Amino acid sequence: MVIGRRRMSWQFKEKTPTWFYVLAGLLMADTAVHFGLSLMVSSWASPKRDALHMHPLPFRDGVVYFVGDALGWYLGAWWISVVLFAILVVLLVVNRAKLERTM
Repeated sequence: MVIGRRRMSWQFKEKTPTWFYVLAGLLMADTAVHFGLSLMVSSWASPKRDALHMHPLPFRDGVVYFVGDALGWYLGAWWISVVLFAILVVLLVVNRAKLERTM
């Protein structure tokens, strides 16, 4: 560790734009919901297929839980976070003139 060396970071020259807060919030919310649902799936999902729980959710340990179609689609949509992050990066690159590097 070098004494006296400060960390460099990026910040907006003016006020942080609303689109940044919205995209960052959506990204964090989507990640939290995906993680929370996956962590708690054994307490609320059905271990057997029935009329309401038709979508399978296989896990690495070999257990397969069944959920409703809409929830199953959402839990399988890993690409949502990737798309939100890509949009955030593209908007940051497009607006790079509004960013400044600080010490």
